[in-house]
Amino acid sequence: MRGISLNTKILALTLGPFLLFNAIMLAASYKTTKEALMQEKRFVLQDVISTAEDVLQYYADQVQEGKITEAEAKEHAKNYIVRLRYGREHDDYIWAQDFEPNMIIHPTSSKLNGTSLKEFKDKAGKKFFVDMAVIAKKDGEGYVDYIWSDKKDPTKSAPKLSYVKSFKPWGWVLGTGIYINDVNDYISALMMKYIAFSAFGILAISFLISFVIKRGVSRPLLEIADNLRTSAQNVTKGSDTTFDTSKVLSEATSHQASSLQETVASIDEISAMINRNSDSAQNSRETSVRSQSAAEDGKRTVDEMLDAIHDISNSNSKVMDRMTHSNTQIGEILDVIKEINTKTSVINDIVFQTKLLSFNASVEAARAGESGKGFAVVAEEVGNLATMSGKASEEIRSLIETSIKKVEGIVSETTSMVDVLIKEGKEKVEGGTSKARECKDALDAILGNVVEVNSKVTEIAEACREQSLGVDEITRAMRLLDSVTHQNNQAASSASASAESLKKEAEKLDQVVFEVIGLVNGQKEKIAI
Repeated sequence: MRGISLNTKILALTLGPFLLFNAIMLAASYKTTKEALMQEKRFVLQDVISTAEDVLQYYADQVQEGKITEAEAKEHAKNYIVRLRYGREHDDYIWAQDFEPNMIIHPTSSKLNGTSLKEFKDKAGKKFFVDMAVIAKKDGEGYVDYIWSDKKDPTKSAPKLSYVKSFKPWGWVLGTGIYINDVNDYISALMMKYIAFSAFGILAISFLISFVIKRGVSRPLLEIADNLRTSAQNVTKGSDTTFDTSKVLSEATSHQASSLQETVASIDEISAMINRNSDSAQNSRETSVRSQSAAEDGKRTVDEMLDAIHDISNSNSKVMDRMTHSNTQIGEILDVIKEINTKTSVINDIVFQTKLLSFNASVEAARAGESGKGFAVVAEEVGNLATMSGKASEEIRSLIETSIKKVEGIVSETTSMVDVLIKEGKEKVEGGTSKARECKDALDAILGNVVEVNSKVTEIAEACREQSLGVDEITRAMRLLDSVTHQNNQAASSASASAESLKKEAEKLDQVVFEVIGLVNGQKEKIAI
């Protein structure tokens, strides 16, 4: 295998699966194509027999209609069968027999016409005409395979598949068949075309793959090998330079380590000073925050007092509105009383009219004499009732007038007193509100100053904290740098040893390059370059 080039190996690995796939596909295609073609041939045989059956049925219908006799119809049918040809070369035919079986008409073997077929056998000893009659009689139609003389060379025999179907009106069996060799020859021709096309495709693919491998694999590998050889030579030179440089680096890192230690000590002192400043700023910030909290509490108390004064003012307004509403209701009551007084005057008028009517009734009763005495008594009683109603009405009117005067006096005195009280309360509330607003403004100014001072102190504390963090970072960085310097010193010491080892690895790499070139070109011996 070492004598085979890389191109040949890749080509074999690429084309191997493709050739195997083509072989599998060829076998599968042969089988499926043969089955499909045989099925298509079966359909053609059925169509041909169906066409012939239609013609025979036409002649049978002619007999039923009395246009021709049955003998004439059968003669026409025989002539039709003898002339009928189909297929690509027009050499396929149909024949007719009965269920005995007897041959009725055979276009290519006229010596069989009218003879009995019971003992007729093919080369394999099969009585296929008997089988045809049995299948047609039992199932009506079917297929029979047998051996028959080759149509191209009558002296030879070939396998054949025939389709038979019964024509019941006359007791005939119509049959036609195909040669299996025709199907095999057709499929073989198709397979040869497929193989030729595949071979051409494989050659084209092989050429293309070889070209791609040479341009995309072999040539780049050879270029890479050449580059690796050049790199190995450069590594050898670099290892020598690294050995000399490592000595100089070791001395420089020793001096750098001493300087870094002094710098770290100075930074530690600066860090301690910044931490003290940060603590002082933090204490100032806490004091400022407490002052701000006290100022906010005072402001909150003044705001609550203003809200309370505002609530008192609103309460006074509500009292005044309620008194006004009460006065209005009392005025409405007064109006009702006045209305009652008016109605009482109407009652007095009614009493006067009633007395007048009672007097007139008494006069009329006196005129009537004895017959009017009863009426006079009634008139007198009515007059008495009217007098009593008049007195009661006068008493009610007197009481109403007294009530009106008292109510009007109460309303007047209450309104005056409430106005004076509300005015005095309003003046006192406004004064308290003014003083509370002055306190609020003063506390707002104090709170603003405290917030500003708190902000400045917070900024100072934050700056001190950031400075402390920055110095800590610098300290850690300097210590890390000191550690790195020591590591660099150790690395410089080991760099010389690594350079020597690297030189040996470069020599091994050069040897690997030689082997890669031999693998690509397919040579058994290592190439000396």
